[in-house]
Amino acid sequence: MKIVLIQARFFNIWEALGLGYIGALAKQHLSTQDRIEFYQGYFDSDETIVAACRDAGVVGFSCTSPTFAHAQALARQIKSINPKAYCVFGGWHPSAMPDISGQEGIDCVIIGEGDYAFSEVLQGRRESIICAAPVPDLNTLPFPDRELIKNHREIALAQKITGRRITSFQSIRGCPRNCAFCGEHAVSGKLTRHNPVRVRNPQHLMEEISRVTREYALDYFKFVDPTWNVSEEHVLSFCQEKLRVGNRLKWECNLHAATVTETMLSAMKQAGCCQINIGCESGSPRILRDMHKGITVDQVRQIFKWGRDIGLERRGYFLLGMPNETVEDIRLTEALIDDIQPDVVGITILCPYPGSSLYAKYMKDKTVDWSTTDEYTNDFWSTATLSNAELKHWQAYLVSKYKRKAAWHNKALLELP
Repeated sequence: MKIVLIQARFFNIWEALGLGYIGALAKQHLSTQDRIEFYQGYFDSDETIVAACRDAGVVGFSCTSPTFAHAQALARQIKSINPKAYCVFGGWHPSAMPDISGQEGIDCVIIGEGDYAFSEVLQGRRESIICAAPVPDLNTLPFPDRELIKNHREIALAQKITGRRITSFQSIRGCPRNCAFCGEHAVSGKLTRHNPVRVRNPQHLMEEISRVTREYALDYFKFVDPTWNVSEEHVLSFCQEKLRVGNRLKWECNLHAATVTETMLSAMKQAGCCQINIGCESGSPRILRDMHKGITVDQVRQIFKWGRDIGLERRGYFLLGMPNETVEDIRLTEALIDDIQPDVVGITILCPYPGSSLYAKYMKDKTVDWSTTDEYTNDFWSTATLSNAELKHWQAYLVSKYKRKAAWHNKALLELP
């Protein structure tokens, strides 16, 4: 049987690590007659993808909300030339919106972490909706198959844009936070006693990093984990292991301000970390409470001071458009940016994705073309006091003010028609 894995098109490209894990695990259960191929909508044309599925038995799609429409369009085309192809949808959007199962082109939806569930589909499991249990021990999974997902293409693109050969690694699944705007739990599940945050052993993680560094001549890497510093123990043990094996590669990660310590940052700097990315979100204490962010403005100020003193570059994520946000709140955000002086500034507008608590409260009865929107731009969101146009005005104003430090995504959108 031929299996095809597909990551649909989006202007912001990233490695298909989830499909890399799924493909690596699937290969352990396939016969020598079976084969797996991978296609990515950013690099591969629709014609190439559809033609590759002409003789496929199972086609697996990984979708975020912005990529879902393209994935479904591909599935329809595939079904038109190969009605027997069994099309399986997984990832963030299908996990949050499982009722898409049965729509044209969609045979099955996998909710949650699809590593084992997809292998069961390949063994003949046939259900319209499969609720996958979270992987209990990440150290038992094979490393993602980067040759299968053609990771060299993203690395080459990163080198072209930034001058550095960069790729990403996953060290954690799950998140201990419940930010109102985030849909993380749609895939990793709610944090409970039976589904804790799962952390990879630092030796297991460093083995993968060292291997990929050699095979792809990396000179930089990132962690894709939404909250990398789930505990000081995790941070320190990784840094100690990285130093022990003598890996000198530079790297960066996302940190949650509530659990950052000066000791943690010093250890990270010693282990080669050169940038920390902090979800500051707002300079308004009231808005931070509305977000359920679990941080204070003073914590953000302290972390950016520690980072500057230690010699780390500091990226700040800022979010406009919480339902009760006012101009006064945005002015507080501007004042915070002026105060902490981030090295990189990202300014986004709230986009309540399926899976987030804000979606459940404000968006579940609305129709949205997710393919035309993401957290950097949308045409539908407004607050109680600010229209969509006014939010875009404030975003443009802040991006312009901090243009020299603006995140790549903000700069790229400025250049679009």
